[in-house]
Amino acid sequence: MNDQRSKEEKFLLVFLVVLCIYHIVARFGLAVDLQWHTDVGRDKLFTPPHIMILAGVIPTSLFIGCYVLWYSFIKQDDKIGFTIGPLTAPTSIWMMICGLATLLIGGLYDDFWHTSYGVDTTIITPPHIWTFAGGMLIEIATIVLALQMKQQMKENTPPWMNLIILGTLWALVYHFHLAFANFLDPRVWTIEILNVKILLHFIFAGATLLLFLPLADRWLGKNGAIHLSRLLLGSQVLFLVLVPFLVTSFMTEEHFFRPGSPHTTWAAHCLPWLLVPGLMILKRYSSLENPNSMIALVMIVDVVWIPTFVDYIPAEVGIFNTLVSLVVSIFILRVFWSLSQGFGPAIERLSSPQFIRLRTDNHSPMKLASLAGVLILFLAPIASGHTIHMTEEGEGFDAPKRFLIDVDDQYVWVEFMMWPPKAITETEVLILPASNETVEITDAWIEIVYPTENDEVRMRTNLEREGDYSLWTGPLNFPFAGNQTVQIWLEVDGRSTFTEIPVDVEGPPLLPVWVAWLIALTWPTMMVLFWKNISNKIPRRVE
Repeated sequence: MNDQRSKEEKFLLVFLVVLCIYHIVARFGLAVDLQWHTDVGRDKLFTPPHIMILAGVIPTSLFIGCYVLWYSFIKQDDKIGFTIGPLTAPTSIWMMICGLATLLIGGLYDDFWHTSYGVDTTIITPPHIWTFAGGMLIEIATIVLALQMKQQMKENTPPWMNLIILGTLWALVYHFHLAFANFLDPRVWTIEILNVKILLHFIFAGATLLLFLPLADRWLGKNGAIHLSRLLLGSQVLFLVLVPFLVTSFMTEEHFFRPGSPHTTWAAHCLPWLLVPGLMILKRYSSLENPNSMIALVMIVDVVWIPTFVDYIPAEVGIFNTLVSLVVSIFILRVFWSLSQGFGPAIERLSSPQFIRLRTDNHSPMKLASLAGVLILFLAPIASGHTIHMTEEGEGFDAPKRFLIDVDDQYVWVEFMMWPPKAITETEVLILPASNETVEITDAWIEIVYPTENDEVRMRTNLEREGDYSLWTGPLNFPFAGNQTVQIWLEVDGRSTFTEIPVDVEGPPLLPVWVAWLIALTWPTMMVLFWKNISNKIPRRVE
């Protein structure tokens, strides 16, 4: 029995190393992918940064599959966790399975979203909520497994176990900060309430640090938060150097930089750049258990103050809006602090090496039927939004459909962010020179021509110029489905000419946007409630 347990422990220790490497590589891949979309554009599914993000999924799935089969049908006693159907596994393993399933379904959902609503222009979208939630759940489950191993092995715990927890905590904190980088985008960095613009990044980024900094000390010792902050600072510097290098290295002769590239390295600017000195001052004069000091810390170190960002955000929104945002954020974060105090103990209960007997009731079939209905919603209408890339002549890297057209001897790319476009749904369109050189285009616009029995109806869409280079962008709206004509107009040297593109507009998407968001928020919420319920079933461990 001792020999069997020793082999199991060795297997799980190797698995923890694989998981930690997976999380770190995937987060670096996410950083490169963000820059890739900004500097190069949209690509096919298996781009180098996408491979970095997905590479760990296969070995993780193999490890989990083999372990669950062995644990359920070969191991005889000392089982912990709980049973679902014929399978038994520790709680941490079930959490990983739930996270991997969420990632998989989120990926399918992402394809459906792209074919229905076009290419993402912001980070937080309905399917991305699923993929972020799935990845974060696997990261939390890794910490749960590490804490479980520390409890089981006690004095035999290897000294590098804390490095696994530290590396995974880094991945988790960065994962949250990258998700909330959405609120560093000028289009969505504020929400207007009673004519006052509230900066959302203060709230979400601050909540992340309030949650995980105390846990770093709780699980890694009195200097755990300092080690985590140093790791965040080191990765920030590494991102500044490594991300642009990897983007350039991954490009082939088929790729070229978009106008205005290279852009600001977003990945580095998502991390709290003043955290190390701020945290050292706080620990000297206060503690991580003081909510007022912690809230002051997360306000001061927020990246909205960074002077080298795309825009200096406080100057953009104004002093009044910034001050009001601080006041509102302090109030919300004070409430969050109170609500979050049970998170650490809940994680520790989930790591408890006990067997839980899940209670079943008459509502279980209904719950399963509801879950199956949600899954069918995703799987039924799936049409790949990624695999249409590069399957037909004229398609390119940056959008589902790209046309190379000649307008009076001026060659430009016309990119449709959704192809084929849908009636009613807004379709983003970009026009840029066929080479990366600046071309003197005075103006660019689009006219949609609707044939009628008596004549034709035209609808003009003016495009906005991005920056000091020739990149024109704007939304197109097709009021109805059917065959239509899109005219691309350019004004060059005082002359206005156009080229026509025939378009067969499809009907409205299967899911309205509000339903897509409802589904996106429902499953992660159910996951949180489910694992909270599981945690509450486990009695507190007596030291």
